[in-house]
Amino acid sequence: MNTQTEREKPAPVLSRWAPVSLAMGLGTIGLGVLGQGCVLNNLEKSIPATMVGDLPERWTGGSQAIPSSAVTGWLDDFGNERLKALVNEAVLNNFDLSASLSRVLQAQERAKIAGADRVPALNTGVRTTRSQGLRGAAFQTVRANNFNFSLDLSWEVDLWGRIRNLHDAELDRVTAEANLYEAARLSLAANVTKTAFDVVESREQMALIRRNLSSLRTNLEILDSKLEAGDADDRTALDISLSRADVARAESNLLAEERQRDAAKRVLETLLGRYPAGTIEELTHLPRPGRSVPAGLPSELLLRRPDLLAAEAQVDAALKELAASRKALLPALSITGDGGTATTDDFGDLFNIQNLVWSIGQNLTRPLYQGGRLKAEIRLSEEQKDEIVSNYAETALIAFREVETALAAERYLLGQVAALEKASSEARRAEGLSQSQYEQGLVDIITLLESQRRSFDAQSALLSAKLEAYRNRVDLYLALGGDFDHPLVEK
Repeated sequence: MNTQTEREKPAPVLSRWAPVSLAMGLGTIGLGVLGQGCVLNNLEKSIPATMVGDLPERWTGGSQAIPSSAVTGWLDDFGNERLKALVNEAVLNNFDLSASLSRVLQAQERAKIAGADRVPALNTGVRTTRSQGLRGAAFQTVRANNFNFSLDLSWEVDLWGRIRNLHDAELDRVTAEANLYEAARLSLAANVTKTAFDVVESREQMALIRRNLSSLRTNLEILDSKLEAGDADDRTALDISLSRADVARAESNLLAEERQRDAAKRVLETLLGRYPAGTIEELTHLPRPGRSVPAGLPSELLLRRPDLLAAEAQVDAALKELAASRKALLPALSITGDGGTATTDDFGDLFNIQNLVWSIGQNLTRPLYQGGRLKAEIRLSEEQKDEIVSNYAETALIAFREVETALAAERYLLGQVAALEKASSEARRAEGLSQSQYEQGLVDIITLLESQRRSFDAQSALLSAKLEAYRNRVDLYLALGGDFDHPLVEK
């Protein structure tokens, strides 16, 4: 059995992320590895460094908090008030977020329940009985009354801090749920933003398809007129078939884009809690981030990520529950007492001080044999702790991966947008030249159709790349746990 000193060791000290930079550089970030392992002080197992990686040395749930401006302040980078209004509406009305808030309140009440065991329990009651029997040779009927008023006290003295451990574990779960709520709020803001972008991009794609469809139909009308006027040659039938195929393909693309836009609007309505009202006011344009990713982002920004903070709090709760399960093997001291009045006369005599009676006692018990239940509970707590630590390590690795991926994608997507802007400009210029030369009879309809197709494809790809770049920026905010400027703050 561990000594009391060993049992009272503080929460584990885990190795700290090295203070490195999340620098844009060549689209990657350097993340230093400082710790060689993760040894939890009052636990029997060591967690391999290859599994845990670099973890903070202190828990942030108790004394530090995520600034509210960090969770949704990144919306200012897009400079769109309508977008901010949509996000704020979703925060107020989204049902999933409301459920997350309810879980925070439930955790608070469970913490109160656990804390109630640290103080004496006091109950009061009034008991009345009447009995009847036969007495003597004459079998006389005898009735008796008993009236009792009592105050009962019971209290388990927390000699070893077991009850305090259980209470503190529930407080850590409150912190975990609060951080999960912040994570849900950040995720909701990101989903609303990206869905609003999807709606706008679909609308712009539809406008592009309609312009292209109008040009294709005009070409087809010219060919049909030529055929009706008897001015057709051997290639006219082929040209008409190709034009009709392009028109049909454009009509199909338009229907597909309308379907995607309709689905995106329904998703957005659901996120806002409006569905099926059908009254979403769309953004007028696809907003562009007003700032680039700063070079040298501090890695400490990841420490404010809500899901990481929640995972830390859950690990701390598991450690305290493990300590409590070990202390269940120690002797337990309980105090009981009762006081009140009792009488066999009138009920009103209960309030006579001369009928006051009281008693007090104490009970010291130590478990001897319970079929291995207590030791099994210790092993269960240890395995639960190991599971939660592993989950935390996985969460940390995912956080690093998501930040690196988003930062790398930022550079690639911006380069792709720049290349597509040039391709779109040249394709539109080629389309104009081919249209002019076709009207002069210098090129055939196939050349015109090909130039129109290339122009449309380039413009459509540019819209898609812009959408992907802006969505990736939102993913970067989500991966960092907020904007670029606000680290954790002291409560």
